[in-house]
Amino acid sequence: MNIKQNNMKTTILILLSLFIFTQTNFIIASNTAVKTATFKCPEISCAGCKAHITEAVKTLDGIKSVKVNLTTKIVIVKYDDSKTTTDKIKAAIEDAGYSAETVD
Repeated sequence: MNIKQNNMKTTILILLSLFIFTQTNFIIASNTAVKTATFKCPEISCAGCKAHITEAVKTLDGIKSVKVNLTTKIVIVKYDDSKTTTDKIKAAIEDAGYSAETVD
């Protein structure tokens, strides 16, 4: 076998490995459902409140992101529903000292 054929085989094996790897990651990623929960928190008034709520919610397993809007007093949380629930998120906000009402 010459060097050119050997390089081609190596390239094909690398590409095939990359394809299999990306497909496996896609299958693993698609098995977890990321959901969004929205809460109205009327007591939010400053950057400290925003940081306090964000920190409290991020302590839960499965939290992907927390966005707190000071103007609308809305908290939007993206989470893995196999690891946490809206009730746990609401409880974390309330344990941090803020009321939280689920918004549909």
